[in-house]
Amino acid sequence: VPANWKLLVENYLEYYHLPAVHPELCNVSGVDEHRRHQGRGMYMCFATEPLSRGGTPIDPGRIPPFPTLRPRHQRMAYHVALFPNTFFSLYPDSLFRVILSPHGAGRTVEQATFLSHRAAFDAPGGEAVLEDMFQFWDLINTQDIDIVKNVHQGTSTPLYTGGRFSFRFEETLHRFQNMVIDKMLVHEPTRYRIPDGDVDYHDLLAAPDPLLPAAASG
Repeated sequence: VPANWKLLVENYLEYYHLPAVHPELCNVSGVDEHRRHQGRGMYMCFATEPLSRGGTPIDPGRIPPFPTLRPRHQRMAYHVALFPNTFFSLYPDSLFRVILSPHGAGRTVEQATFLSHRAAFDAPGGEAVLEDMFQFWDLINTQDIDIVKNVHQGTSTPLYTGGRFSFRFEETLHRFQNMVIDKMLVHEPTRYRIPDGDVDYHDLLAAPDPLLPAAASG
């Protein structure tokens, strides 16, 4: 990819580009259903809850979900970026992961992997469904690569001096950029700093599962 690796991470972490770049993805993972979901640690995360069934290859329910998932997690997805160079989208039945390898300031090699579980292969028509899902993720990733190439060109011009963050859509980028800055600066108090989580992170974890009886969701 002819772009800086950090731009690929940042593109993954913000989602207001979804309607313009990934209209297909919005049919299952809508912008209004996104929220941050970050605890303490060297990572960035947001979740989609609930997922929609908009006729996409990755709609929930096409193949069996991962075993032992609670009902709530069978209709949501997590989108996680592990600092510095790995990100993945975890759906109820599969995972799409990308590992970035920088080869200079303007070139990055991507390694993408699509994972599922044995019950998905054993389901009727499972292999064909998984192939459809892989092709869908390949489309989404290719769309991201195309837009990031343009962003790299734009941010490489002398006229570009930066811009403002959108708190709702880009708090995860702010968290990521602070991690990068901490690692680049030789300043002991901050070089090994670990970001705290969102203020409502533990409240969301402790929230009862709306799809379970009250006694079973604790």
